[in-house]
Amino acid sequence: MYLEISAWCYWLAFFGYLLASILYVVGVTGRKIKIKNGEAAANIWTRWGYVAAVTAVLVQLAGFITRWIGSGHAPTSNMYEYMSFWAWCIMLAFVGISAFYKFPILGAFAAPTALAVLGYANVFPDETQTLIPALKSYWLYIHVTTAALGEGVLTIAFAAGLMHLLVITDVNQWNRKSKALEFVVFLFIALVGFVLISLVFKFQHYQAVEQVTGNVYKLPPLIGPTGTEPGSLGNFLGIPLPAFTVPSWMTGVKAAVKLNTLVWSLLSAVVLYVLLRLLNGRKPLVLKVSKWVQGLDAPSLDELSYRAVAIGYPIFTLGALVFAMIWAQEAWGSYWQWDPKETWALITWLYYTAYLHLRLQRGWEGERASWLAVAGFVVILFLLVGVNFLIVGLHAYA
Repeated sequence: MYLEISAWCYWLAFFGYLLASILYVVGVTGRKIKIKNGEAAANIWTRWGYVAAVTAVLVQLAGFITRWIGSGHAPTSNMYEYMSFWAWCIMLAFVGISAFYKFPILGAFAAPTALAVLGYANVFPDETQTLIPALKSYWLYIHVTTAALGEGVLTIAFAAGLMHLLVITDVNQWNRKSKALEFVVFLFIALVGFVLISLVFKFQHYQAVEQVTGNVYKLPPLIGPTGTEPGSLGNFLGIPLPAFTVPSWMTGVKAAVKLNTLVWSLLSAVVLYVLLRLLNGRKPLVLKVSKWVQGLDAPSLDELSYRAVAIGYPIFTLGALVFAMIWAQEAWGSYWQWDPKETWALITWLYYTAYLHLRLQRGWEGERASWLAVAGFVVILFLLVGVNFLIVGLHAYA
């Protein structure tokens, strides 16, 4: 019963974040945002967007608690649970920060990001799992939750940094900065496109099994293992599958599945990006997005991004490093194993350490700091997604 209630709460939270995203975007694009002295006044759309965001955060919290009761352990033990929790942390950080800063437009960036992350979580199986002995520890709750909360606050730093760059950059001039911002938009569209295509096939219960390796494809296998005959894995839109085989230089049992996922990600990203460009009169999408933030006070956005890093950095340090090492000593008898996840957690920590050093000691404020905050989100994404997907280690989720 508790797991069923939790599932409903998670889906209600998903639609709550979707509603918040729509309300914030409508409030911004409807030209009803009044900006005075560099600050944006809330309107009826953004006010209801904030209500929707707060409500969805509380509903997902209820889902988290009921899933904990139903499974008997903290629901952060697989990719579905962790990514769902990260999405909640993003929105919790947004709700908290929005209570102090008058930037309702931030919701038009933060809410869609959390929505995409929660949608990505639903790509993975949502069944509860029995914990292995090493995970049966109260450090699971302390380490994972604080790490995710730190990453959630750092995601707000990314959103504020992106808004700052959109304010100070003349995107009408198609230079390197404008192209870089367009690429950031494309990366977000790639995430959304992959989530959409994955959910479509998930709801259709699509599955293809390759007999030799036993690999299970959740997306039509355009790429198959070396030696696989076309048509042996069915067909898609009249195309015999697999259409191609994995290159010989790619090794590993799941190499074909990983490459197939990457191909589908790129295909969905390109298709969705082209459609949005057509709807925008073939103009770069960054031209449309930049209009949302024009008139806002750039230094205030820069300060908001810095404060988010200043808050998220110590929380991430405690969760991803200090608590993690204590747990590692308890579970494996060593504080450090140089596991890929540990290594990338250290790289992420060093990255934000460099951010703070460059900003406080070298005077890297404004544009350079904002680019670092935006790039930092890519580092976090690789830590959370890339390591688990591409590299096998002690922390690899099932």
